[in-house]
Amino acid sequence: MPNLSANFSQRLFAYNIDLTVLVLLLWPMSLWIANNTIFYWSSFGVICLYHAVMESSVWQGTLGKRYSKLIVETDSEERLNLFQAIYRVLMKFLSLALLFGGFFMIYFRKDKKGLHDLIVGTKVVCRD
Repeated sequence: MPNLSANFSQRLFAYNIDLTVLVLLLWPMSLWIANNTIFYWSSFGVICLYHAVMESSVWQGTLGKRYSKLIVETDSEERLNLFQAIYRVLMKFLSLALLFGGFFMIYFRKDKKGLHDLIVGTKVVCRD
């Protein structure tokens, strides 16, 4: 029996945990890197690596998703490889650029997929 898709509020809760983790990682960096451009690109790299490495790991999700008992998998219920996970992270930035519309799709769609999930062929589900 397939796992249930994670709803918007479950994913938002996991995101808030991840946001806290990332702020704790990036805040010390902001003290060391005086150049805003370098800090921006360094932060972008840390955020992308955090999501891509964690979502393609055996945990299949970030710390927030793990705490929330959620996993990221392909539409065929397999673990993402690193390339798919990087692509998924980059498509999240597209969702962000579209005034968060790609994220709000999760709330309205029956399958609970965001734009980035649709493009990459992934889903976030509740872990058994």
